[in-house]
Amino acid sequence: MLRRLAFLTVFCISSAPAGILTDNLGTAKRVTLETPAVPDKPVWDEYGLDGVETGRYESAGGKSFTATAWRLKDPTGSQAAFRWLRPAGAQPGNKDALFYSPRFAVTTGPTTLMTFGNYLLRFDGGVPVRDELKILLFQLPRVDQSSLPPVIDYIPGNSLVSGTDRFIAGPASLEKFFPELTPAAVGFHFGAEGVVGRYRMGSSETEMAVFYYPTNQMARDRLPEFRKLSGALVKRSGPILALVSSPRNANDAERLLALVNYRAQVTTSARPTTIIQDTGSMLIAIFQLIGVLLSITIVAGVMVFFMRRLRRAAAGGKEEDPMTMLHLEDRH
Repeated sequence: MLRRLAFLTVFCISSAPAGILTDNLGTAKRVTLETPAVPDKPVWDEYGLDGVETGRYESAGGKSFTATAWRLKDPTGSQAAFRWLRPAGAQPGNKDALFYSPRFAVTTGPTTLMTFGNYLLRFDGGVPVRDELKILLFQLPRVDQSSLPPVIDYIPGNSLVSGTDRFIAGPASLEKFFPELTPAAVGFHFGAEGVVGRYRMGSSETEMAVFYYPTNQMARDRLPEFRKLSGALVKRSGPILALVSSPRNANDAERLLALVNYRAQVTTSARPTTIIQDTGSMLIAIFQLIGVLLSITIVAGVMVFFMRRLRRAAAGGKEEDPMTMLHLEDRH
């Protein structure tokens, strides 16, 4: 009985969810730990929220700050939550935050927001120095550093109004950030992901949604559904569908859609050592290859010749049979 209770105790401890925020950050110690409320839970569920903690840290010198960490299922979810919670008018983060999160780190007043893998972190009242930040980040459990969603590489960055972009991962985020489209029209079961934002074109702002599909055919199949939206302008480029709904200025909308263009990328396991720039270089490379093959053939022929000479000398000058004879005519 005692052995069974001990086993159950160990199992419960090992299966309990691991904490997120560490106790010590060098000289800074955590003095409080809370689990904050999660509003808009359907959206958080789509982004893959797996846990959240808020802790207050204090150091002997009187410095203090509050850290909040959201753990998402992957970096796609953390960058989506970053776009959603980014404060209006935020500026690029300080050098320490940008060192660990070059693409997703901003600050506004005493608040810093940044991502690290599948984590979204917010610091209020100050930000830990780089050594403290390093301790915090590298003690986070179950960090995922997988790749980001491809759709974010096709968002026109120069004309985007900062802080207006939102990531769409499913029906809940679509309803919250771009209700003009229905989930059936987007077809999330195909694996579609999108980003909606406002863009400054000319003297006005235009809202555009960009959706990325796993294949060109999937995007082609959804194109008629997007065109059913009254007054919308739609463009397909490869596996990408871009939509501007009810534009104020049709010319500005067309210019904005023209900025969305798919670029096919080919990934290889090894980087080629030589890049052929034109047809002339290709022909030169072909003749060089022919020359190498001829040289190998000549050297091999000379080696065979001398080997046969040596074998004949070893056999007392007797010639070898030119070929192996089966003498089938002798068999009855």
